[in-house]
Amino acid sequence: MLSRVVLSAATAAAPSLKNAALLGPGVLQATRIFHKGQPSLAPVPPLPEYGGKVRFGLIPEEFFQFLYPKTGVTGPYVLGTGLILYLLSKEIYVITAETFSAISTIGVLIYVIKKYGASIGEFADKLNEQKIAELEEVKQATIKQIQDAIDLEKSQQALVQKRHYLFDVQRNNIAMALEVSYRERLHRVYKEVKNRLDYHISVQNMMRQKEQEHMINWVEKNVVQSISVQQEKETIAKCIADLKLLAKKAQAQPAL
Repeated sequence: MLSRVVLSAATAAAPSLKNAALLGPGVLQATRIFHKGQPSLAPVPPLPEYGGKVRFGLIPEEFFQFLYPKTGVTGPYVLGTGLILYLLSKEIYVITAETFSAISTIGVLIYVIKKYGASIGEFADKLNEQKIAELEEVKQATIKQIQDAIDLEKSQQALVQKRHYLFDVQRNNIAMALEVSYRERLHRVYKEVKNRLDYHISVQNMMRQKEQEHMINWVEKNVVQSISVQQEKETIAKCIADLKLLAKKAQAQPAL
């Protein structure tokens, strides 16, 4: 009789459980695994970092909160006890030695979790934080490297935007270089022309000087050749007489 009551209660609660919205994270994850249809484009809510509150180490608190308005406070416990009794009475589940081994193993696991779960969790969290810190350091280094590359690219873009100034400077430098080359060649031409003119002037001066010397020598030579011995004696005598006359005049001037 009791098994029939439990079975009817479970059958009545099954559609409500199927359409329930408030289920634990573990149930949601299980439904995601077995879901084979077309994935929805709606954003999937992220899984919580910490699990929700459970009772008996297995049953989520949402299950009890869902049944409270329909069955009362004792409804979930009666439902669970009825299901267990139904399975045992109908010999759907047979108790064997493995059952006691499973109960012992589960008890030991529950004790270890209750006793050392917090410290193991803290240790695991510390390892996780260290890994996260290392990954964050790598992330920051990568971000800094990428930011430096972006700044360098921006500076290069700024230089590219100012390239017309560089082209103007290069254009002016080329124009100045052409002007300097033109001035140097013009000065070279001037020097060459001046040297050639100086050469011609020097040649003309030399020719004039040689002509003058030749003329003087020729005149002297002809004059010397035209003077005879008698004319030379007369000229010398005339010169001596003139000198004597000049000497007398010089002596007569102090007496006056």
